[in-house]
Amino acid sequence: MKPSSPMTDIHDIKPALTVGHDLRWVFWALAVLAFLVLAALAWRRWKKRTRPAATQSAPPPRPPDAEALQLLDALAAEGNLDPKQFYFRLSAVVRRYIERRFNFPAAEMTTEELLPRVDRLPMTPELVQTLKAFCRAADPVKFAGAPAEPGRMARDLAFARDLVHRTSATAEPAAEPADQPGSPGPPPQGAPQLLTTTRTDS
Repeated sequence: MKPSSPMTDIHDIKPALTVGHDLRWVFWALAVLAFLVLAALAWRRWKKRTRPAATQSAPPPRPPDAEALQLLDALAAEGNLDPKQFYFRLSAVVRRYIERRFNFPAAEMTTEELLPRVDRLPMTPELVQTLKAFCRAADPVKFAGAPAEPGRMARDLAFARDLVHRTSATAEPAAEPADQPGSPGPPPQGAPQLLTTTRTDS
C-alpha cells in the first residue's frame, strides 16, 4: 500500500472581502431630479414671457348713429352695386341702427314682425310711414330680384341718412301731436279760473 501523497490543491478559506455600497444610483437619481427642477423652472419662465399682457378694458362701442353713418358712407363709396346686394346691405344697416338705438332685435325680425314695432317708435308719423314704406319696398328687390327704379337707390340711401340724423340720441325729440280740433286746450296764462260748484239739496 502506497503512502498517501499530500494534497496540494486545497487551500484555506480566505476571509470575506468587504464590499462597499454602490452609490452610483444615488448620483443618477440626483442628476435626474436636478434636471426636472431646471426644466420646470425654464418652463415657468417661458410661460411668463409668452403670457399675453393684461388685457386692457375694451373701448366702449361706437354710438349707433356714428356706426350707421360710417357704414352708409362706405356703401355709397362703392359706387355701382347690384340692386339686390345694395338693398341687402342698406336694409341691414337700417335694421342694426334701429336695434341699437331703440333696444329691440330689429335685425332678427321679419318685415311683418318689424312693422308693428315701428309704429311704436318715438318718431314723427311722417318718418314712421316712410320707414315702413322703405321696408316693404326693399323686400321684393332683396328676395325676388325685382328691379329698382332709376334714382330710387340714391333716394333710399338719403332716407337712411335722414333717419339716423333725425332719431339719434342727440337729435331733438319728435314733436308732440297737435291737439284735435274742438278739444279744449289749457287756459291761457293769467286767465281766471272758473269754479264749478255742485248744488246739494238740503
